[in-house]
Amino acid sequence: MTFYLGEVVLFAALLLTSLQVLRMRSELKRMRSFHAEFQSVFSQTEAALGAIQSTVRDLQASGREVVEELGQRIDTGCNLLRELKSANTRAERISPRTSRDANAA
Repeated sequence: MTFYLGEVVLFAALLLTSLQVLRMRSELKRMRSFHAEFQSVFSQTEAALGAIQSTVRDLQASGREVVEELGQRIDTGCNLLRELKSANTRAERISPRTSRDANAA
């Protein structure tokens, strides 16, 4: 009788172990599908990061060009302002009364 009781216990343990193995097998299948999805998402992320990196490089290059153009225009504006001030100073020297009369009016 002890022999049969031991067999029943061992059979129940075998049954529970088999159920656990089946559950783990289905879990592994599910994880494999997640892994494939993860690889796909990772590839898309890598492509997106490459595009972002390229865009940042392009923006830096165009930003440099804009800054250089802006600097040139500011220099041109400063030179024009100096010329206008010197022209105004010369005009005031030539006819100081006319400019005072214009300021008074």
